[in-house]
Amino acid sequence: MIPSSPSNGALLSAFSQHYAELVRYIARRTGNVEEARALAHDTWLRIAERETEKDLVLDDPRAYLFTISHNLVMNHLRRGSWMQLHIAECVQIDAMSPAQSPDVAESAMYRQAVAAVEAALARLPTRARDVYLAQGLHDEKQVDIAERLGISIDTVKRDIAQATHCIEDALHTWRQTPRDARKHAATSQGAASKASRRKALSALLGVVAVGIGGTGVWHLLQREALRYQTTLATLRGRMLQRSLPDGSQLTLDALSRLEVDFSADVRAMRLYAGAAFFAVQRGENRPFVVHALGVKVTVLGTRFGVEIDGGENISVQVESGQVRVEAHGQTAELTAGQGLRVDADQVVLTRVASPASWRQGELDFDAVPLEQALARVARYSPAALRATPAVAHLTISGTVRVADASSWLASLPNVLPVRVSRQADGSLEIDQR
Repeated sequence: MIPSSPSNGALLSAFSQHYAELVRYIARRTGNVEEARALAHDTWLRIAERETEKDLVLDDPRAYLFTISHNLVMNHLRRGSWMQLHIAECVQIDAMSPAQSPDVAESAMYRQAVAAVEAALARLPTRARDVYLAQGLHDEKQVDIAERLGISIDTVKRDIAQATHCIEDALHTWRQTPRDARKHAATSQGAASKASRRKALSALLGVVAVGIGGTGVWHLLQREALRYQTTLATLRGRMLQRSLPDGSQLTLDALSRLEVDFSADVRAMRLYAGAAFFAVQRGENRPFVVHALGVKVTVLGTRFGVEIDGGENISVQVESGQVRVEAHGQTAELTAGQGLRVDADQVVLTRVASPASWRQGELDFDAVPLEQALARVARYSPAALRATPAVAHLTISGTVRVADASSWLASLPNVLPVRVSRQADGSLEIDQR
């Protein structure tokens, strides 16, 4: 059995006993069962992460548990109310704003902006201008530019930065930005990302797209304005939900890392660790592509999950719509309820009852090595989990409720020839008995 600290053992036991009741309680207040499960999971984390209080005696652990949940629900509802008010204000402002259809004077003004940018590019060294246009206008990769011109990638990056700075100065001059404001903007952007600089270009221009057409520089500026780049990461036991610029929704699992790179042609994601679920807005001319350890998943509009499991295996699960998966030189089309698992030497199609079930606080294992199952559960565990080499290969099946992971760990000796012990550093070790 796993020893518990005296301060939270009773609460964890009460949580396991009253989990279903707790979810119903939260769902009645939020009106959403999925949110209720997430908030119940947050309640479990609050309990598990509490510092030991040896003098604390709980007369009614259930009441204390529901109090924690109630406070979390209130904070959640307050955030939701604030967001609704913010959205309503934005809608009202948009409704009061005139339609963005430029008149003759505006078109002439933006032609002046394009002329200023063209003049700025003409003043650049030939190589810097060619590098900037190759990437921004023709979407050529930096590594390909470096190879074609026989220069280093660092040189390519310096040329792009030089050209970007030159264009910013030209647009500041066109807008007649005061010198003090320029200095402040330069200081702020000094520590900013490439995405921020692209946003700065579109902000200086004042629009995202105006149909004055005809010039390659204008198309370049339009493409730059459609750029969006960011990196998202989560901590142990923490999920993240994020709306993307195209209206798609992203849910990132605990201990996960994802890079987002939107351009005018493609909405690209790169998953480096953990798991993510995507609810994708349809975009006929901008496919949504997820890369994970050499596996490529392409969609137009659908709901699906991608997970790096065990550090080297990839699983793709589709909830609705259709996705195309490319791996090991093979291509597979998946529809709702289908999954695909990719390991070092094979691609296996599966049926999935509940795609990305981790969103509901559950982990499904089907003849999974114990070491791999522990690594998955460890994303939510306040204590590190590890299996010794003697038992790492043992397989296990079943469903683990994340909020009840401690009970699952304690029950392992009932189904496998193992013992679970807490180490001096607080970690849990599963060894052969």
